[in-house]
Amino acid sequence: MNWEDFLRDHHRPHLLEVKLEVRISTKLLAARAVLERLALSLGTVGNYAFETEGTTVYAAFEEDADAERFAKVFRSEQTSRDSEWASKTFARMDDAIYQWMERLLKSGA
Repeated sequence: MNWEDFLRDHHRPHLLEVKLEVRISTKLLAARAVLERLALSLGTVGNYAFETEGTTVYAAFEEDADAERFAKVFRSEQTSRDSEWASKTFARMDDAIYQWMERLLKSGA
């Protein structure tokens, strides 16, 4: 779903903020595509959207369970709540995580 439309239609969704490590930041579009494929492969039930800004990819989810499944892949570092988001989780993606996700998605898991 388009980022702006998603935010307009969903009050206080769940956010995963993924910081891309320096080496992988040059592959920003590829990293975003991998994240989008991951959302599909995890059987996301609710609506979701992605946005990129600098070396960060933001993934917003309508459903808490979808956000939790997605965040577990990253062994997320911190989760908080604020007025804009029902939950906000911070994670990072380095080359090793990126390559692992690509292998996982290629294997059809």
